[in-house]
Amino acid sequence: MNKDLKKLITKEMILSKEVFLVAHNNIDLDAFASMAGFSLIAKKYRKKVYIIIDDKEIEPATKLAIDKMVSKVNIIKLKDINKLITNKSILFILDTNRTSRVCVKDILNEFKTVIVIDHHTKTSDTIKDAKVFIDEKATSACEIVASLLHSYRIKVPKSYATVMLGGIVLDTNNFTYKMTRKSFYYCYYLSTKGADINEAQLYFKQDLEEYVNRSKMIASTEIDGEIAIATGKQGKIYKSQDLAKTADILLEFKGIKTSFAIGYLDKNKVGISTRSIKKINAGKLMEEFGGGGNKTEAAAVIENKSIKKVHEELISKIR
Repeated sequence: MNKDLKKLITKEMILSKEVFLVAHNNIDLDAFASMAGFSLIAKKYRKKVYIIIDDKEIEPATKLAIDKMVSKVNIIKLKDINKLITNKSILFILDTNRTSRVCVKDILNEFKTVIVIDHHTKTSDTIKDAKVFIDEKATSACEIVASLLHSYRIKVPKSYATVMLGGIVLDTNNFTYKMTRKSFYYCYYLSTKGADINEAQLYFKQDLEEYVNRSKMIASTEIDGEIAIATGKQGKIYKSQDLAKTADILLEFKGIKTSFAIGYLDKNKVGISTRSIKKINAGKLMEEFGGGGNKTEAAAVIENKSIKKVHEELISKIR
């Protein structure tokens, strides 16, 4: 846990009245669970705390977690902020550092203090006029928040510990990559707070139809040495999490060090999800497509280009 970060949080918590938490659009389990966990720090300082979620659709694992936690955390929509914000409100942004990925981008200047806590690489789109803390060695936002909870010696209820463990499971692809000694330690720490790995795994029960669709995409995979590229069908619409899970699965195969999953997110948008455990820097590569991430996992959304064109551009950049 970074001592400077804790010092900053402590100072700003004391000075603030209301605490607002937000993560990236298309919220995933790590994003939600890290906000839920961080809300315990705000509660320690007896602050009003609001979690902002403004997605129209939420993927199943995250929706299940939210449903389990909805009575324990205070979730609001973007439209609710105006009647709640004051000159003593503080905004914490978790699991992203990019302006384009947060629903509050148009009202950032309404907060006197904005603090970013993330594990993804900085880009040209990194939020300006914010105090930015990034730990690229962390597996997930949940790992960073777990380290803070440990440092503050906060009592963590079982439900919070379990959902946070689920966030780490998600971002490490079930503990198969990015794990460090600190990562294992904070998983252990959450388990001492009652985190139930079996319950956490329930968040990842798969929809059969989605599994079949991913299997078809995997069947189309091109392999070039240590690189695997799976491409979706022309005109078929996929969810961003389908691309992410496909890239995760490809990385599990023998000899594969970098994986890509490409597919349409809607008629005019193509998504790329990338995983890498060797020399290709996933985040830097996806920045070239207008996206981002960190060294091991990243993504991008490309508008007004065909899946064929995106595939060709990807090939040209990695060769």
